[in-house]
Amino acid sequence: MSNLHVNSRYEKRDKRRKTNIVLNTLITIVTLLILVIGYQLMFGGSDAGKTAKYNEQPDIKLANEQNSNEKAIADNEEEIDKTDKELDENSVKEADSEEIVDEETITEDPFEQATITEGEPGSGIVETIENPGWSPVGTTQTEHNSTNYTKGSKDWNEMTKALSYATGIPESDMIIWFLGNNGGPNDAVGTISPKDQSVKYKVYITWVENQGWKPTKIEKVN
Repeated sequence: MSNLHVNSRYEKRDKRRKTNIVLNTLITIVTLLILVIGYQLMFGGSDAGKTAKYNEQPDIKLANEQNSNEKAIADNEEEIDKTDKELDENSVKEADSEEIVDEETITEDPFEQATITEGEPGSGIVETIENPGWSPVGTTQTEHNSTNYTKGSKDWNEMTKALSYATGIPESDMIIWFLGNNGGPNDAVGTISPKDQSVKYKVYITWVENQGWKPTKIEKVN
């Protein structure tokens, strides 16, 4: 009887131990599953987001490149329009001053080919200057029936160019003491000096049809 009782208790303990092993194993498996599922939920979603974001990058890059190309095209068209406008303005300026003497020509030595004669004592003329190389300064006038001595008129502006051309005094540095008729409808005379008044000239000019005003003689006066 005693042995049977011992064996029965041993069997019960053995069954309980096996049951605990099975339960512990199941608990471990369930815990591992929970950990794996939790990891996937926590980090797998982030990776998926990164993947989605990465997949979107080519589209974003393509959109940026397209915007850059459109901006470059717009800038290029604006530059072309600006260049065309400048060319048109230059063409107008060239047409307006096609035959008019420019500033560089004016500032060249105006007396290089000149004949200089000393004035008579007491005449108030220091010397007389005549230059066979002088030519008309050009004109934008299609008709010239009479001379307009009003300041700012085409005649006035073109006569001023002739005075500057003959003497080498730039218009921006010129004082016009007198500019008026010299006895004929196509003859004029101007008395000018530089702004420092270091010298004073009396310049005789004449109108050449379709070519503008031409200097004929300069008198350097006291």
